Amino acid sequence: MGRWAAPRVLHTVQTLYPFSSATEEELNFEKGELMEVVEKPENDPEWWRCKNCRGQVGLVPKNYVVVLGDGPAAGGTGSHAQQYTGPAHTGRFAGKDWYYGDVTRHQAECALNERGVEGDFLVRDSESSPSDFSISLKAVGKNKHFKVQCSEGIYCIGQRRFNTMDELVEHYKKAPIFTSEHGEKLYLVKPLQ
Repeated sequence: MGRWAAPRVLHTVQTLYPFSSATEEELNFEKGELMEVVEKPENDPEWWRCKNCRGQVGLVPKNYVVVLGDGPAAGGTGSHAQQYTGPAHTGRFAGKDWYYGDVTRHQAECALNERGVEGDFLVRDSESSPSDFSISLKAVGKNKHFKVQCSEGIYCIGQRRFNTMDELVEHYKKAPIFTSEHGEKLYLVKPLQ
């Protein structure tokens, strides 16, 4: 056939988010596609070489896929939680529709890009300092992330101080949380749904 020997399949993965390739080496995919991982290039640990259902082979960002059949996420009721970034049921502000808890900046970016519109936001635990928080905001061009420092029950963002996170969120719905050098103003419009 002139093609290489069938590669050994390392994993079957399912895509979590849509992805548009930036180079010819990368694969485009929609959310929920199943693919076979045929290689994990050592020189590029963030990318896996995958084969999709149409037989196309290309590079896929590994944080856009979940491995099926590995560990507790397979089958059981926990699998949905692994794939969907949504409001947290545990943590400091559990039950608030804007609080996503212990999600990474990357997960926040993906969730905002996947289903957010401009002005949608979420609050998450800071990755760099456990007692602090970050606000991730969907903005034109590039999402913005704002650090909220929490000390002695006071929430500080820049020089502004608030007694509660609710107060802070409500304030930045009315006042811009960010003003660009061109005078564009960004507000927190609504929690990411």
